[in-house]
Amino acid sequence: MKRYTPFFPLLALCLCLIGMAGCQGDTAHSDADSAADVTAPHDSAEHDVIGVVNDLFQAMEARDSIRIKMALHPNALFTSVDLTGDEPKTKRTEGSAFASSVGQPGTPYVEKMVDPVVEYHGDFAQLWAYYEFYLGDSLSHCGHDSFQLVRLNEQWRILGITYTRTSCP
Repeated sequence: MKRYTPFFPLLALCLCLIGMAGCQGDTAHSDADSAADVTAPHDSAEHDVIGVVNDLFQAMEARDSIRIKMALHPNALFTSVDLTGDEPKTKRTEGSAFASSVGQPGTPYVEKMVDPVVEYHGDFAQLWAYYEFYLGDSLSHCGHDSFQLVRLNEQWRILGITYTRTSCP
């Protein structure tokens, strides 16, 4: 009488499972590669846009008009919307005037963004974020920033900033 050994069917089952796992691993790897290819440019552009805005903030803190101008498009405009009174008050400033004003010696201007959201299409981008603004170490005001940027010669530049000025929570 022949004795039945479960080794060979078990070996065949293991090889089949290993083969299937290998196929699924390749598919998952392929999907991950495809996802990375799709998201990599977005992450890079988002990172670059946030970087330009942070460069502007660092230049403001250093009160460095040259670095401020480097972050700005030559036709940049700033629009302030003061919401601290009974009615909104708006004020528009050209980027060059902003750079000259902030570039004067004095207390550092420290602006901190919270959870910036970046959207872009081609060479146009926008960034929206809540911010806190400090004069040195003292909290001055809060609000929301809306930056519009354009990419020229592979460099993002700030074309416009509209920001609200409100009391802080």
